[in-house]
Amino acid sequence: MNDPLSFADARTLKEQGDIGRFIKHHMAEAQRTAAHRRGLVLRYPDLAAKLTEPPIGHSSPEKWNGYIPPATDCTGAMNTARCRPALLALVAEAERRLHQPQEIANVLEETAA
Repeated sequence: MNDPLSFADARTLKEQGDIGRFIKHHMAEAQRTAAHRRGLVLRYPDLAAKLTEPPIGHSSPEKWNGYIPPATDCTGAMNTARCRPALLALVAEAERRLHQPQEIANVLEETAA
């Protein structure tokens, strides 16, 4: 969900009986996203090992469920959790590595032509 839910939106969803469906949909979406991030990072042992180092500090890489704290809290204040930038960097690096083989294949294909 990109746009914040206004009180008017929430009231309308409640009046229409859709608030439960709305919440379930977005919770399932958040769980899928977290599972994807988790699988992506755990795919690379060196990145997974960083999950146990400060500032993240999980007891083992498998303990991370893929959750990344939000950028802001419910009041709109910036989230200052030290683990957030570290987790974002790990996921970004895992995504870069995932797409790197395709980039190399494209370069090899271009040089062969």
